[in-house]
This record gives sequence, structure tokens and C-alpha cells, in this order.
Amino acid sequence: MKRYFSSLRVALLIVFASTVFISCKNTTEQAAVVEKKVASVPGISDIVMYEVFVHNFSAEGTFNALTARLDELKELGINTLWLMPIQPTGQLNKKGTYGSPYSISDYTAVNPNYGTKKDFQRLVDSVHAKGMYIIIDEVANHTSWDHAWVKEHPEWYMKDSTGKMVPPVADWTDVADLNFDNLELRQELIRTMKYWIDSFNIDGYRCDVAGMVPFDWWKECITELRKSRPIIMLAEGDDPKLYECGFDMSYGWQMYQALKQVWAGKQTFAAIDTVLLKEKKNYPYNYRPIRFIDNHDENSWDNIPAVKFKTTDGAKAAFVVMATLPGVPLLYNGQEVGYDTQINLFEKYTINWSANSELRKFYKDILQLYHHSEILKSGSVQRIVAASDKVLMFTRTLNDSMIVVMVNTANEPATVAMPEALMSRNYNDMLTNEEAHFSYDLSFKPYEFRILRALSAE
Repeated sequence: MKRYFSSLRVALLIVFASTVFISCKNTTEQAAVVEKKVASVPGISDIVMYEVFVHNFSAEGTFNALTARLDELKELGINTLWLMPIQPTGQLNKKGTYGSPYSISDYTAVNPNYGTKKDFQRLVDSVHAKGMYIIIDEVANHTSWDHAWVKEHPEWYMKDSTGKMVPPVADWTDVADLNFDNLELRQELIRTMKYWIDSFNIDGYRCDVAGMVPFDWWKECITELRKSRPIIMLAEGDDPKLYECGFDMSYGWQMYQALKQVWAGKQTFAAIDTVLLKEKKNYPYNYRPIRFIDNHDENSWDNIPAVKFKTTDGAKAAFVVMATLPGVPLLYNGQEVGYDTQINLFEKYTINWSANSELRKFYKDILQLYHHSEILKSGSVQRIVAASDKVLMFTRTLNDSMIVVMVNTANEPATVAMPEALMSRNYNDMLTNEEAHFSYDLSFKPYEFRILRALSAE
């Protein structure tokens, strides 16, 4: 992590903050403060999240086009939308045809290609009217090179030994690194985040590269934001200390990498055990990782799920694991209908919403199953060590209730002996709603999965 304050410096800055008047030019197009607030946000374990890149979500690439498809997303089982940056994209030193959405040129404006602020307000209101929630991306670490602050407040940026502004990472040539040693910058960023909450009633933020921003600022920021209303805070990061800052969720990168290695045949199920053990040991009781097989980063820089997990069926099997482990399920827009290629962040890609209706049904079935199962939302997890290097088995338990998850992780048939400890129970197949009957040996087709609920003993 970078740019941390000594405790003395923090104390001095806090005193200074209470007396200084911040005179920053406000070029914000003001919107009427929303009078009717959403009283609460969902419990974190109830969230099923869907990442939206407005530019590529539809042919039009607009807020209105997204609003028109909200019913479909709700029917799929989504209750929380995460919108990638909605602000204008910087054009100076931009990458590709359209530039990166994470190169923001104005924190309190909307990208004119997406529509107007009235269009965005209509989207937020429509989301809330359907009993759903909406968070937006916050990029606090850097701005585009053509952001007004570059000229108006050069002291708000990091510089090299020659006094030249620098990007945060060598390859991030389209953005300039912000300097959190500057108190005025810290306060202005909080103000811009409060703007979207107070003026449009958004439900929170997904915070880009959260680990690259000083943690003391996150704590100050989140505390201030929650004075307005309850909010959802997701950190792009996996440092346990992010929860001390006030974040509700973080990234489950380690499990994602473990599953890829298992599906590739490069690791055994011990890799999954290692991640589960680390999560239990290193994270607080309220730890909630987002579980995914795809998002905008992994899609752009890695590959599509059907390639990462060998086939479409392989990707489905991987998602079953992610959706039934403790955490928050996440889908990236278009994942439910499949992609024919990777989605380039800097170019235009239009999702074919008429494709793969069977794949969409799969995701709907799994997400609806999650919504209706308190065991999957809140239960403990225990992997079952079985005599198979292909069939992953684990239980989720809550009080006296238990679910057994079985997934063939290989693109070939597999057989596994039913553990004796599980043979004494009767089960209901949660996907077919039929009673499940077992012999001692269980056979699985390539990438076949079963989710079974143990029935109460008579």
C-alpha cells in the first residue's frame, strides 16, 4: 500500500480539516436532491450482483436501454446492479477507440454517450421500484489526463523527482496518479461521492483498486458516506484490513485462481482447501467475498469462461461451485448468454441477448436456488474428502440443515464412492425437486453437478 500517514500527521490533518475552508471550483451540473430515500440496503448475504458495462450492454449503449431490460435481470435472479464508471471518459492519451471507462475526466458528470442525468435518475428510480439496488464504480486512485484538476490543482497529483506527473502503474498511461497526502483532495473526493448518494440515491459503490488508496482515507470516507444513508461498499481488493475500513465485500481472487488451476488439471482439490482455510483464518467474521468466474478484468485480460474452464459445460460447473461456496455470486453482463469473444474495454461489443436460452435458464435456476436457500447464504462449509481426483464434494450446514454439493471438474466421466457419513440420510435434488437415491458408487457425466438437500430423519 502507498502513501500512509504517521499517526501524528493524521492527527494534525484532522485538526486542519476542521478549520480549513476548501475552495474548489465546482463545475457540477446540480440535480435536485432526492427527497425519498431508500430506507435500507439488502443484507450482504442476500445480494446477487450483476456487473454492467453500459457502453456494451446494448447496441445503443445507454442508461435507457439498460432500464428497458431490468425486468429480465430481475427474472434472472439479480437484485443488485454494479455499473462500471458512468462518468465521461478521458480522451487525452486514451487507449483504443473509446478509451478506458476507468479514466475519468469529471467525477460529477455522466458520460454523454450514455444519456443525461435525468436518464440516470430514471434508471435508479426504476431499479428501486422493482425492489432492486444499484451501486456505481468509484475510481479514487487516479483521473484522466484531461481532468480539470490536472491544471487547476496540480498539487493533487503524484510527481516524480523532476516534478512531472506520473501514472500509478507504468502501463496505465491514460491516467494520472492522485496524491492522498493532500487534504483538500481527500475532502473533495468524498464530496464527489456524496453527490451521487445525496442527489441520485444510489445504494453504494464498488471501489476500484481499493488497495492502492490509503486505508485511513477509506475509513474516513465510508464513515462520512454512511451519514447520508445505509450503503453497500465493495472493495476491489482482498486485504483483510479493508473490512476495518468499513467495506462489506471484497474480491475472492484466490478462489477464482484455485478453480482455474483445478479445471486445468494443474492443482488438486487441496488448492481449494488452502483458500478456504486462509479465508477462515485471515478474515473477520463478516467476510463476504464476491464469487465469480468472470468480470470485466478477467474477461478482457484473461479469457471468456468457456475457455478458462475448458467448455461451456465446464464453466457452468465452475459457477455452481462459486455460487454454492460462502460469498456473494457475481455475473458479468452477457455471461448468462455466453460470449463469442472477449469484451475489449476500449472498443464496442454488442451482446447477443437472443443467444443460448438454455445457458440463461441454467443461471436462472442456480440463482433462484441461491435466493431460496438460507443454508447457501449463511451456512458453514466443509469439503468432503472422497476417493476421486475429479469429483469435488462439500457440504453447507446451518443448524440441523445440510446441503451437499457434488461437481465433476473434468471433461470426462467420473465415479466416486458415496462417503459413509452421508449414506444414512435421504436427499432431495434441489434442481429437479426429486428424491435422490444413491448406490455406493456415484457416476457423473463430464462436468455434471448435483446439489442435494438432506431430508430430516423420520
